[in-house]
Amino acid sequence: MLRRPLILKLLALYLILEPFLRAVIISIETEFSLGAVIMKTFSLDFQNIFNFWFLFPLSGLLILSVNPIGYLFYIATQIYSFFLHWNYQPYEWPYLSQTPFVTAYILLFVNVFFVIYLLLPGSRAFFFNKNLRWWERGSRFLIDEPCFFRHMDREIHGKVLDLGKGGALISSDEGMGLGDLVHLEFDVLDRNISLGAQVVREVPSDSEYRKYGVQFLFTGEMQKLRLRFLMLMVLMSGDYKKLR
Repeated sequence: MLRRPLILKLLALYLILEPFLRAVIISIETEFSLGAVIMKTFSLDFQNIFNFWFLFPLSGLLILSVNPIGYLFYIATQIYSFFLHWNYQPYEWPYLSQTPFVTAYILLFVNVFFVIYLLLPGSRAFFFNKNLRWWERGSRFLIDEPCFFRHMDREIHGKVLDLGKGGALISSDEGMGLGDLVHLEFDVLDRNISLGAQVVREVPSDSEYRKYGVQFLFTGEMQKLRLRFLMLMVLMSGDYKKLR
């Protein structure tokens, strides 16, 4: 949670605090004390209690999940809020006035600003494209261990230069193409790792060896759990330098 973009954390914090801000504003602009306003909110029916205290904080928590469901729920929440303001009935709760207070429209404007920001293609992409979520990328370690891998019925010797829970950077004196499938075998902390992988990128290299980024192709959850357990052991051992 702590590594998410600052704008998302600010938005979530605002949404979580929004009911309290609204209660304070109502207290300031009416003759009611803050305690009286809060007590009044909890004397309402269930729908209005949910709308006042839980609707916005829930959308704030979901927006921090950075997934399509949270995104769509947030947009739906804002549309619902606009609907409530548009259909405001004079002297109804919570504002008890002819029209909502000016400060209520200020809060609404803040919501509009965030909606516009999240509707921008670059912002929206974070919620629908996992590859753009840099904060979800796992740790990588400088391994530099020898390995051999099978590529098109050939056994090739090389090195695993760095290792992460989803892939590795390997070096080889033989060329490979993007999309090629390989099977890696190497040792880390005296544990043998045998995994299928796919070449996803070639990394420029100044040496005679060619470097490739490979993505692991797990055959089951056990393989994935075994690698994650190994990464935890690597972290605890301190034998390998952490790259990020």
